[in-house]
Amino acid sequence: MKPSILIYLFFLFFSVLFSFLLHFVHHSAGIGIGFYGNSETNDGVYQVTYSLLNANHTLSSIDTLVSETVELLSATVRGDLTQLEETLSPRMELVAVVRNTRRQAEAVAQTLDGIPFWEDARGGPSILAEQVGYLEDYRWLAYILLLLLDLIICLFILLGLAKQIKWLVIVMAVMSFLVLILSWGSMGLETAAAVGLSDFCFEPDGYVMNTTQARTGLSPDILQYYLTCSQDIFNPFQQRLTMCQRALSNIHSQLYGLEREAVPHFPAAEKNILSIQSTLNTTESNFHHLVALLNCRGLHKDYVDALKGLCYDGMEGLLFLLLFSFFSALSFTTAVCSLPRAWKRFQNR
Repeated sequence: MKPSILIYLFFLFFSVLFSFLLHFVHHSAGIGIGFYGNSETNDGVYQVTYSLLNANHTLSSIDTLVSETVELLSATVRGDLTQLEETLSPRMELVAVVRNTRRQAEAVAQTLDGIPFWEDARGGPSILAEQVGYLEDYRWLAYILLLLLDLIICLFILLGLAKQIKWLVIVMAVMSFLVLILSWGSMGLETAAAVGLSDFCFEPDGYVMNTTQARTGLSPDILQYYLTCSQDIFNPFQQRLTMCQRALSNIHSQLYGLEREAVPHFPAAEKNILSIQSTLNTTESNFHHLVALLNCRGLHKDYVDALKGLCYDGMEGLLFLLLFSFFSALSFTTAVCSLPRAWKRFQNR
């Protein structure tokens, strides 16, 4: 073979190798973008799951407080108030005060028992968080494997070109074609997800309200209160809470009156009155905690945090993944078109 032909083939081979090195550099940048996008998407999704679990904890705490308070008041009505009524039976005016106290305690228990509004959706946030976290684990792992597969194929393509290993280049050409199909497919899914997520993030309140109401049957007033948390929106629990607070204040006043008038004449009644006062103090403590939990600020913050994780970190990560898929599809399209011409120019060693 003439030296001029050898020089020509030498420069041709290294020009092909140099073009694939540039392809590798660009593809490595795309892989870096893919790792960043996958991490951002993962952070956004787990912010959503954390917010859902926190909201579920708030709802469970409200349910627990209501159940404990109602049970405590019911036990007091059945126990200490009944015994106190029997003890004070010789004085009918005192018995009337005890009966009034009993009615008010029963009214507080009945009012509090009707406060929980999520009877059919009590485990909804936690179940949704588990489902979202489960899907996110598999999505994250699938993208990690795809990114590593892209990187390994690029490295083996460079190895096959540098060593002029024809069978390795052929295998990598076939693998590049398969990954090319995966890249275009993932880009289609990411585009559809980005469009759907952008539509949701444009007006999330209406979608969340309609979906939640359709699935759980919650009152629109309650949903509007927690989704907007505005001073212009009336607290749907305010009337019930005010009634309970007034009833508890009246019970306190009546117990102080009984302690002042009945204990000097009926010493046995002191034990029951003190027990009722202790129960009432615990009830008031639970009531104040319940008022704080029912306020819209806590659940609204969880809702806003979930939207931020979904519409900021999640959307940003999804766009970077879309960019990675686009770069990956272009790179492997170049590889599939260029590799067959490259191995034809290999010389037998």
